[in-house]
Amino acid sequence: MKAWLYYRLSRDEDAEMNSLQNQRQILVDYAEQHGYEISGESFDDNVSGMTFERKGLHQIELAVEDGKVDVLLVKDLSRLGRHRTRTALFIDYLRENNVRVYSVTEGIDSSNENDDMIIGFKQLVNDFYAKDIGKKVRTGIRQKQKTGMTVNLPMGYYKDRNTGEVLVDETAAAIVREIFEKFFAGYGLSTIAKDFNRRGIKSPEFFSHRKKNPRHTEVARKFLWVQTSVKRIIQNEAYTGTLVNHKTVTSKIYKTVDVIPPEEQYRHENFMPAIIDRETFDQAQVLLESRLRSGVRAKFGNTIHRYCGMIKCAECGANFIAKKRTVAGNSWVEYTCNSNHRYGNEYCTAHTIRETQLDEIIHTELVLLRQEILDSSQKYDEIVREWNKKKPKYDKMIKDYTAKIEGLKGQIEELIMERINDREHAKVYNSMIEKREGEIAELTQKIEDCKRFDELSKKRRDELMSTAEMLDEVLLEPYVSDANMRLLVRKINVHENEDGSLDVTLEFNGDFKDSSSVCFEIND
Repeated sequence: MKAWLYYRLSRDEDAEMNSLQNQRQILVDYAEQHGYEISGESFDDNVSGMTFERKGLHQIELAVEDGKVDVLLVKDLSRLGRHRTRTALFIDYLRENNVRVYSVTEGIDSSNENDDMIIGFKQLVNDFYAKDIGKKVRTGIRQKQKTGMTVNLPMGYYKDRNTGEVLVDETAAAIVREIFEKFFAGYGLSTIAKDFNRRGIKSPEFFSHRKKNPRHTEVARKFLWVQTSVKRIIQNEAYTGTLVNHKTVTSKIYKTVDVIPPEEQYRHENFMPAIIDRETFDQAQVLLESRLRSGVRAKFGNTIHRYCGMIKCAECGANFIAKKRTVAGNSWVEYTCNSNHRYGNEYCTAHTIRETQLDEIIHTELVLLRQEILDSSQKYDEIVREWNKKKPKYDKMIKDYTAKIEGLKGQIEELIMERINDREHAKVYNSMIEKREGEIAELTQKIEDCKRFDELSKKRRDELMSTAEMLDEVLLEPYVSDANMRLLVRKINVHENEDGSLDVTLEFNGDFKDSSSVCFEIND
């Protein structure tokens, strides 16, 4: 009988007791004692029994297909696998090919029907053991993550072997800073990656794995940059010095990745030296999100024009495209309706507007917006002052509302008792009860508004002042940066009048525009 030997060692097991050499010797001795011909053998080292993507098992399948195996010898069934379902399927596969599985130390034979129940029980025990170990490991890792454990440091950092302190790798950090600089200068992700490859700059894989020998893809083996490499660096908050653990949970058994909500992640502020300051990082996220949302592109080596993807034609709804013009040695960038560019004047007019004109409009609108916000904040100051004068009045209103609620609750109780005694007219009573319940809800909301009015007014004023201060910082610069411009402005609509003049309308992000006109008031 042709026997195939299989042995496996997992890293969480007793290496001395379950060593590969020890397992192999047990199988060889058994085969010799029973007169089996050893037709081949395979093994897996440092591999979990919960996964079946194993080289050793694949070799068994090839041998079975070639008819080289009559019996598969294992030290015990847990060596074959710990996942009860997949282990059972593998044993069934061997049975279909007339191959027995024999556990040497347990004396279990898959060809013996009397052993089927024992095999099922062993698989349950093995599965539970593996999952229990996994749970304990995850709990330990989770606890270390809470205290600030670093597993894989991003490019630009390394851990001191003696002190365990996370330090900056200046060579790699310079590359990270250059990525942010190029990104703010208008270069796209692909352009940055291609430029680094042309210059021979090593990718993050080189700095992360230069002292290891993991299995690389072709791109990683050559340490080449790709678009996603650049994107990951721009999105990695670790460069601000903040360590964020427990962002995802990966199941190697079920091949799933679950994203953990931000509130359940473990954040460690100022955990390591910052390579990129927080303001620069936040602006980069705004700029990246805007570019990805609008889908703007640029030819290799060219920068992305600052208003691309933001300007819409008010007539046909098409995006505007950027063109660089040079006349008599003077160069400028202008934007024109894409419909006109592609289909001509019969479809839509050009709506041409220069980048410098848009810059002036943006700056002027931001100045006006700042003033509107300051005016609104003054309105809130007046509201707070009026509140302080009327506070006794509002206190009396709260007392009156509370008394009304108690009266309505008493009426509801009486109506419920009457409804019990007069079931024929239950619908009438239900309608009366619902009306009073609605009045109670309305009065409860009024009480809540009265109590929170002072708080909401002060909070709103603080928000407005914070926005005004941010605009002050933006307007201090002679030129509104791309990131700040996209942070404030969501869309620019351009309408062409009959006389050829243009009307430009800005749509601001979030509450920037609304904040200048919204005013919270209470109706007595």
